[in-house]
Amino acid sequence: MFDPRRHAVRPDLADSRLADLLPEDHPVVDGAVEQVIAPVVPIFAQPSARVERASEALLGERVMVFEDREGFSWCQLQSDGYVGYIPTAALSPELSEPTHRVQALRTFVYADPDFKSPVSAALFMGSEVNVSATDPDGFSQIADGEWVFSAHLTGVSTRAANPVVVAETFLHTPYLWGGRSSLGLDCSALTQLAFAACGLELPRDSDLQEAEDVAWLEDRPGTDWADAQRGDLLFWPGHVALLTEPGGLIHASEHAMAVVREPLAEAVARIEASGVGQPSLLRRPRSGEGA
Repeated sequence: MFDPRRHAVRPDLADSRLADLLPEDHPVVDGAVEQVIAPVVPIFAQPSARVERASEALLGERVMVFEDREGFSWCQLQSDGYVGYIPTAALSPELSEPTHRVQALRTFVYADPDFKSPVSAALFMGSEVNVSATDPDGFSQIADGEWVFSAHLTGVSTRAANPVVVAETFLHTPYLWGGRSSLGLDCSALTQLAFAACGLELPRDSDLQEAEDVAWLEDRPGTDWADAQRGDLLFWPGHVALLTEPGGLIHASEHAMAVVREPLAEAVARIEASGVGQPSLLRRPRSGEGA
């Protein structure tokens, strides 16, 4: 009934918002909202840095924290509902309301509004920041008095026009299981980030993107892959790709260990030959969504 990626439920503790679905004696706790203060931080499946990286959270994203123990916070990312363990040091209970988000693939954080000044960090597409001032030389001041290049930011409510164009900016990014930034990302993170930049939400993992009801998507049989159009999502068991055009796709490929373009027919044949099989589903954005 409960998916540990989507529901904060353990044998010893659960999110109080799920209390009505649990036995009366199941321990529950009210979560507390905190904010990611690191540029990018892993979300682990268990409270250890030596286990599978399930996903990642980006600067400015908010989480609902249910437990903080031994350096890890058990929490749920508010943007996509993903549940896991984040190093507690990467979170803060002090919330900052974002005014802008990073629209560039990545951007640097400078000590002063000068591209020659010391750099303290890199931020990644989708990160959220609060801009408190701007500089005539084209920089924006964010937390702790540091600066980022203004053209790499956009208003937090501004949306990109096309998810395919966004996905193509990630070309040649290394493949990283659980990754969700331009340092490295997996197939479902690529599609999630591409559509999120356009204001269209997708679940985190490819099986969830395939199975869960998404109002702005319509479903077609996977056998229709030869008729796929630009902007369509094409699914295999455990994998998803985005059509760039009829006959071509882009995906974060474990085979190539990078984000690559491939001819559609060649990708279908190669994946089938690997034992995965034919595409299982094609999901097409409804008219006017992510065109």
